[in-house]
Amino acid sequence: MNQGIYISGKITGLSRLEVVEKFEAAEQKLKGFGYSHIINPVKLDHTKNTNEDYDQYMKTDIKGMMDCNTLYVLPCWKDSKGAKIELQLAIALNYNIIWGN
Repeated sequence: MNQGIYISGKITGLSRLEVVEKFEAAEQKLKGFGYSHIINPVKLDHTKNTNEDYDQYMKTDIKGMMDCNTLYVLPCWKDSKGAKIELQLAIALNYNIIWGN
């Protein structure tokens, strides 16, 4: 398994600007900690997703998550159906879990 880290947090229901700023800040923080293989779901290729189909977005994001062995959980995760799914999957796959602040 790759030594990557996947950023998980609330996306749905937030403005695009707020999401980009929050996930970019987390990515920069992780780079500062020395991580080089960071999967930021905001930057994944969602061009095949039509009509903002939630299920397709989640499938794309989970594919990106599979390249990692660590999950970085943003504080807003409790308000996100998708982040809860990602956390459950990470636990089931024995990922390292880092709780963001």
